Amino acid sequence: MKRMSDMNDDWITVFPADYNNSYHLILKRGTAHFAYYYFKVDKLDQRVIFYDDVERSGISIKTQITRTFMRALVKAIDWHPVGNSIIIEIYPVKRAATKATRLSCDI
Repeated sequence: MKRMSDMNDDWITVFPADYNNSYHLILKRGTAHFAYYYFKVDKLDQRVIFYDDVERSGISIKTQITRTFMRALVKAIDWHPVGNSIIIEIYPVKRAATKATRLSCDI
C-alpha cells in the first residue's frame, strides 16, 4: 500500500506485520532518506501506537506526524475511524525511557 504526496517525492508504504492490527511503515522523505517504523492500531479505542526507534530510522516519528501524514496512513491501512479524531501514542524503543508521548489528531 503506497501513498504519494502531491507536493514532492515523499511517500509511505505500509504492510501488515505478524500480529493482528500491527503494521510496518516505510517512510521516504526527500530524494534519498528512508525511515522504518512499527505501529499498532487499536480500532476500538481509535488509537495508533508507534514505537519510535530513532537510532534505526534516523528520524523520530514525532516530527513526521501531521494531519496530511495521518490521513495518508489511515487510507493506506483502509481504516475508517468513527468521528474525525484519533489518539496517537509514541513509545520509545529504548527501555531507559518508558514515558509515552500522547497526541490527538483531527483527520
